[in-house]
Amino acid sequence: MEDIKPRKKSKKELSHTVEVERPNPEIQQGLTYQQVEERLIAGLSNKISSGSTKTITSIVLSNIMTFFNLLNIGIATWLITVGAFKDLFFIVIVSMNVGIGIFQEIKAKKTIDKLSLLSAPTGLVIRDGEEQEIMISDLVIDDLMKLTTGKQISADAVVRDGQIEVNESLLTGESDPIVKKVGDELYSGSFVVSGHCIAQINKIGKDSYIENLAKQAKKYRKPKSDLLKSLRNIITTVGFLIVPIGATLFYMQMNNVAGITYPEAVRGVSGAVIGMIPSGLFLLTSVTLAVGVLRLAQNNTLVQELYCIEMLARVDTLCLDKTGTITDGTMQVKNVIEYVNPSGLPIKKAIPTIMASLEEKNLTSEALEQKFGTTKRIKTKSVIQFSSARKLSAVEFDKYGTFAMGAPEFVLKKDAYAEVSEDVEKYAKDGYRVLAIAHSTGSIDGDKLPQDIKAIGLIVIEDTIRPDAILTIEYFKTHNVDVKVISGDNPMTVAHISKRAGIADADKYISLEGVSDKDVIRFADKYTVFGRVSPTQKKLLIESLKRSGRTVAMTGDGVNDILALKEADTSIAMASGSEAARNVSHLVLMDSNFSSMPKVVNEGRRVINNVQRVAILFLTKTIFSFMLSIVAILSKGIYPITPSQLSMIDFLVIGLPSFILALEPNTNQVRGRFLLNVLKRALPGAIVVVMNVLIIFALTPILNIDKTQSSTLIVITATFTSMMVLLRVLRPMNTVRRILFLVMFSSFIGLVIFMPDFFEFNSFWRDYHSSSTGELVPRLPVDQLLLLIVLIQAAFPAMGIVSNIPNYISKGIRYVLMKLSNI
Repeated sequence: MEDIKPRKKSKKELSHTVEVERPNPEIQQGLTYQQVEERLIAGLSNKISSGSTKTITSIVLSNIMTFFNLLNIGIATWLITVGAFKDLFFIVIVSMNVGIGIFQEIKAKKTIDKLSLLSAPTGLVIRDGEEQEIMISDLVIDDLMKLTTGKQISADAVVRDGQIEVNESLLTGESDPIVKKVGDELYSGSFVVSGHCIAQINKIGKDSYIENLAKQAKKYRKPKSDLLKSLRNIITTVGFLIVPIGATLFYMQMNNVAGITYPEAVRGVSGAVIGMIPSGLFLLTSVTLAVGVLRLAQNNTLVQELYCIEMLARVDTLCLDKTGTITDGTMQVKNVIEYVNPSGLPIKKAIPTIMASLEEKNLTSEALEQKFGTTKRIKTKSVIQFSSARKLSAVEFDKYGTFAMGAPEFVLKKDAYAEVSEDVEKYAKDGYRVLAIAHSTGSIDGDKLPQDIKAIGLIVIEDTIRPDAILTIEYFKTHNVDVKVISGDNPMTVAHISKRAGIADADKYISLEGVSDKDVIRFADKYTVFGRVSPTQKKLLIESLKRSGRTVAMTGDGVNDILALKEADTSIAMASGSEAARNVSHLVLMDSNFSSMPKVVNEGRRVINNVQRVAILFLTKTIFSFMLSIVAILSKGIYPITPSQLSMIDFLVIGLPSFILALEPNTNQVRGRFLLNVLKRALPGAIVVVMNVLIIFALTPILNIDKTQSSTLIVITATFTSMMVLLRVLRPMNTVRRILFLVMFSSFIGLVIFMPDFFEFNSFWRDYHSSSTGELVPRLPVDQLLLLIVLIQAAFPAMGIVSNIPNYISKGIRYVLMKLSNI
């Protein structure tokens, strides 16, 4: 090897040197540390743009540089130019919201970054004759990777030794396993289904196949989110309307309203625009989601996609794999049944010999090693590695013939299975897993066993049920979530274990071995336990359940779960499972503890239910502000609410209550569409506010109501009605909510009575001189005070009547149709 001194060469020179002088490292040796260092300096490592969590700078900018924030800053600047400094209180509220949002998001980011590091994929490489586990970002070109079942391939490579089966469905959409032998290409993003090999990296980072695919945006799908879609629709609609309405209102006031000054027009338009902006809604949603992520992280759950929390809230069907969820993943050999064995190799020696040749590392192999021990590898002619599709593995030895091990129905032909079926079914009914050991003097043909293979023994294995599985499944039962079990094992075994764990209708089980896709779709809703399921059938079951209107969560930990995990609305992987399963999942249970699931679902429900409730408060103000702006334009009058007057609603009805409500516990199942649910509850309050304003305008000439008196009546009735919206949102009351409402309502009464000058009101009980104009402001006349009392008293029942208008119309239509049908 040439003695290269990378420190004396430029990066360009080193890159050129590495490209020209790229040796094929020896299988047992791998790259030397010097060669690795050269490649790292030359930039030939596997570092790519991760696109994971945002940087702190991007968090700050994304919270500050929003359309509505910029609009708020513009309005504040406009108000400053006309000296309306007391109208700037809304900026304090906006700044507090932004500050809290930035703080919570940065806090969540730091916590998630720590968890992500623990869950980050690693690679096993050979360097200087030693095996090392390193982060995939530290892989360099020409590194020799050691790949085993469950590993996701992290860089494009060529097989140098061994043989594996890979699944390239994440790249191509095709789920059939592909055999890769020496000299074949491996693509990053695919994962190992079975076997083991050593592969040499030939493309890394931005040059790899999956990175080129990502550039074309070919396969990435964001999780569907009704919440995100609804919020974007709200922001888009408001953003589209707010500027033309604000401009029209300003033009109309300056040109059609007699006696109005420029500062008054600015204050009126500012009040309208600020009222229409739901500026804290998107921010509060982000904060609520960030707090949700943080709480889940504190419960050892890594959230890899923010809006998957919403789907958790809507989950009504949970699909489980038996191993690692209902059972704790540990197994032990309970019994060994021996039949006639002509192989010349006793079962207690045959099993460790087979395991040595297969070099498999999974829960079953660990249980077999614990029972039968290990031995040295002997010469083999051919090997079939285990895969979830085949459900068997096999070895053909030079001296002893072919041995196969796996699910009896898959290892043995029909007649051979019939000879042992009684024993198999007896143990399966009792909840045990049964493996068949079979032998033939014939040879393996590709991935097919000899036709004359016969059982020489059965191995009975016991799964240990998780102690917390029963309580966890009971939680889902009481929260109206259907639980279905999808497993590759014998359906009788899985059904028995499911029944012991308390899963409802566990006796409704079926084997999907050899079942057509059409029948799989038909069985999806009919059965609870599915056995002998292939990876493709798992995916098909999830698709079928989704098509029937269910929101499906899927838990899994193996490569056979990946297709289903990708298809599920929310996918949850165990950290102890395969790297590939973790990489495709929305959530990772870092402690691999199924009992964490109730906390995960509860957090999802809390987030969405609370965002839905606080959105009602925001949109009530937005809707009535839009309506009042239209009324002002059509009536050619001034907008009746200034920014300082609006601050009572901003702070007392929305600001403080929304942050408290957003963080409350809430485990109710989410139903219906987000936007429809919010509008249904926000519209009545907004309509009542506008009705009160129209009544006040209509009575203005009769009661001789002047501009200040009109503003007093409108702002107080609007704030009171908004308080009634808050009251409805807070139901059912508890101690915290009761105290919150009493404090907010008392503060509202106190501000109206003791600070009329700041809000430019008429006092209820005395005349006063305005601090801004010096003019005498008389107290509110008795007739107007009586009008205010009537409007306030009617607000809550009026909201109830408006809310029920759709029901009244529906009942009326049904009544008319019934009468017509009787004619």
